[in-house]
Amino acid sequence: MNESHLNFYRRWHELSKPYIQWQLEQFKPYLGRRIADVGCGLGNFTESLLDRDAYVGIDLDEELLAELRRNYGKSPNVQTLSLDATNPAFADTLRSHSIDTIICANVIEHIEHDRIAVENMIRSLPMGGYLCLLVPALPFLFGTLDTLDGHFRRYTKATLNERFTGLPARLVKTYYFNFLGVPGWFLKGRILKQQSHTNDNYRIMNALLPVVKPLERLCPPPLGMSVIAIYQRAE
Repeated sequence: MNESHLNFYRRWHELSKPYIQWQLEQFKPYLGRRIADVGCGLGNFTESLLDRDAYVGIDLDEELLAELRRNYGKSPNVQTLSLDATNPAFADTLRSHSIDTIICANVIEHIEHDRIAVENMIRSLPMGGYLCLLVPALPFLFGTLDTLDGHFRRYTKATLNERFTGLPARLVKTYYFNFLGVPGWFLKGRILKQQSHTNDNYRIMNALLPVVKPLERLCPPPLGMSVIAIYQRAE
């Protein structure tokens, strides 16, 4: 029997917790007090952000938002919104919640008109607010696992920056992230052409994290599974 949509996300949420925390660590210097998590899913970051004045989880999947509310809805600072980042009303809606920081991890690659989504996110921020992006990197890695996940594209640092040139924000920082994930993704998605995410994908990464994290702190990698980009609202 095929795994249900919700159960897949539950499995991913549980098995990838160490990796998710590593992702969030990349954003910590830029996190304010009122955070919107665009493409929040089940709330991978929610537990770590319950100390904020406001956490707004935004997604289009009502089933995942319902799960997030079941898990965290008793916290008075947690809210959820079903909202499309390409909707013209997006920026006004977030401004009404006084959001000062947006996290958007592994989301815009699913959006055909990604520039519109990113512009709406930036325009929803106050002057000086931060947009923290994490996107899949390296077009040569695009394979069956990307198709399975509904990706339109993978990025490089250069293509990411070119795509969002001219938006009302300055690029604070951009870098590749998770170098050791590259060979495994290439093998599974391009060579073996796997059609599902197996548990070993997560277990291998969790096992490698104690080695990968200090290495990448000491020596930023020339390539990686992801690109991280931090934008600050500038006008």
